[in-house]
Amino acid sequence: MWRGAFVALVTPFDRKGRIDQQTLERLVAWQISSGTDGIVCCGTTGEGMTLSEKERETVLTICLAVAEGKIPIVVGTGTADTRQSVRLTERMQKLGANGCLIPVPYYNKPTQRGVVLHMMEIAKVGLPMIPYNNPGRSMKLELETVEEVGKIPAVVAYKDSSGDMQFVRKVKSFLSVPLFSGDDHLTCETLQEGGDGAISVIGNLFPAEWKQMIRSAFRKEWQEARRIFEELSPVCQALFLETNPQCVKFALSLMGKCRSELRLPLLPPTLQTQAQIAQVLQTRNLIT
Repeated sequence: MWRGAFVALVTPFDRKGRIDQQTLERLVAWQISSGTDGIVCCGTTGEGMTLSEKERETVLTICLAVAEGKIPIVVGTGTADTRQSVRLTERMQKLGANGCLIPVPYYNKPTQRGVVLHMMEIAKVGLPMIPYNNPGRSMKLELETVEEVGKIPAVVAYKDSSGDMQFVRKVKSFLSVPLFSGDDHLTCETLQEGGDGAISVIGNLFPAEWKQMIRSAFRKEWQEARRIFEELSPVCQALFLETNPQCVKFALSLMGKCRSELRLPLLPPTLQTQAQIAQVLQTRNLIT
């Protein structure tokens, strides 16, 4: 269950900034029909920090309804406040979430011990938990912290977006739960080191191809995995020219999948970035 090609799903908004429920339904259905192994909603890519508790409930409810138990639906419930994170996790568990994604608390920058206790409190809810190390948005975990967090009973996997392949190798050497790559550009290398899959941004655009790449890696068909990965690498780079999810939402809008609407403080990409994204999509014949 906790292995393979998971997607960090965007949250589509309409012109007035409200959740576009019909578009969200179509996106989830497309992901499932494309073979995606799991969906993570209301995370960084899903602009979870701008969603109210009621909106998170709406997104999760739609994802669960469309998925009909075919794939796991994980929801971001981690915040910079442990009590709020516990409350959100409890609520999402009651709604039927299959798991929760818990990033290292942002902005208040706790100590390593504070992170461990934060994770332990949320874990008491009992919902399968995926701790998320993303120092670009918060602070970097030390290896000892990852090891301790990985041993919390509710933890079923660990997501790493450290951007540090040496760190990932060391984590994999002792981690007792599955390791998900959170850095699209390092996913193939992470799989070669024994990684168990990815929670990706690019999966929003190429769910079938990304799944094929990961499946090839699991089969040790490295030539095929690297071929697909190298073909998609220019897209990976384009999606992170600006703060995520500004670029992926614009790319989806070019593909006719959703509007390029974001909530402040995020903005549409600059014209220069838009041109670069359009160019890489044109090379894959996705737009004319």
